[in-house]
Amino acid sequence: MAETPTRGDLARAEILDAARRLFIAQGYHGTSMRAIAHAAGGRAVAGLYNHFPTKEAIFAALIEERHPYDEMLLLLEDIAGQAQTAPEFLRAALAGLMSLMPQHYDFLQLVQIDLREFGGRTLGHVIETRVFPRVLAVIERLQGLPGLKPVAPSVWIRLIASLVIGYVVTEQLDIFAPFRQHTQDEWATLFADALLNGLATDGR
Repeated sequence: MAETPTRGDLARAEILDAARRLFIAQGYHGTSMRAIAHAAGGRAVAGLYNHFPTKEAIFAALIEERHPYDEMLLLLEDIAGQAQTAPEFLRAALAGLMSLMPQHYDFLQLVQIDLREFGGRTLGHVIETRVFPRVLAVIERLQGLPGLKPVAPSVWIRLIASLVIGYVVTEQLDIFAPFRQHTQDEWATLFADALLNGLATDGR
């Protein structure tokens, strides 16, 4: 049974929600503690310091607590446990990630701020300590399935990440008609086919 949130929990969540909106809309340096306090229900600035010692701590909490990686990894672990071949895993993984990650475009915007303002320090810590160990276990399962030639784990991680993040970013280009020619599932199938079968013809 889930615990009932305390007033402190609710206040903290409200502060994080307000900060996320402001960081995305105005940038890190364009957002003050006073602005966050105002957007978080008209609080006093001093009240923010009861929950976070600095503005950077608020930003770090957004990356560390509001990331989609747990949801993403549960998806991949479930697919890895069911797939019988590596191509089957990759097709399902791309379809699942390309459905999930567009829901978290705001997180990618926060990641851009982290990269620009902090050299990716906050995200790097999350990935190193909480994501990579589980991702590597999924990749190990993938490499044990039939159907693909050996590929280094680092290549798989960057390749899948590049495809999915590229898809999420270009999904924002709604005015570009060719991107609306296929459904999300169709795009996942096209990406998977290009990844598994290549793009070159026999005449290469």
